[in-house]
Amino acid sequence: MKTVINEQSRRNFAAQVESMLHDKLAKCYQCGKCSAGCPVNFEMDYTPNQIIKMTELGMEDTVLNSKTIWLCVSCNTCSTRCPKGFEVTGIMDVLREIAEKKGVTSKVEKEVQMFHEVFLDNVKSNGRIFELELVGKYKLKTRHLFRDMFLAPKMLEKGKLKMHGEKIADLNQIAKIFKDFE
Repeated sequence: MKTVINEQSRRNFAAQVESMLHDKLAKCYQCGKCSAGCPVNFEMDYTPNQIIKMTELGMEDTVLNSKTIWLCVSCNTCSTRCPKGFEVTGIMDVLREIAEKKGVTSKVEKEVQMFHEVFLDNVKSNGRIFELELVGKYKLKTRHLFRDMFLAPKMLEKGKLKMHGEKIADLNQIAKIFKDFE
């Protein structure tokens, strides 16, 4: 696929991202440490440093339609490893925000959104995460019931998944927190 970018649109996109990020994209000198340390790099279509460079080059459509911005789990490994102190997780947040505002959606984004909904519902109802319920509801919602199915017995056997979740004593506090942020 050939992408044609005029200079003005390139500058506009890069300037918008820099303004929201409160940092300069040119700060990244493409050493690749962020990408080398990223725990979900293997699932991404572009590495974090490639996303930064494409953003700087104004490749808006490619960046906003990438799986990478939705798969970033904000673990901050990239930002911690960066010798220039560039907030790589920050740029991923900014790019997701721009994509949402522009109505850019992808299958990956929908599944990430479904996970967030199931995760928050799980916290609302228990006050903490009950992994087995979380995974079960997520699998039902995405209709990927049998994906990774072979992992469950091993995790149950090793005690990594509990059959019964625990609720916190005062769920009203959790309800108040969610209400305050609505």
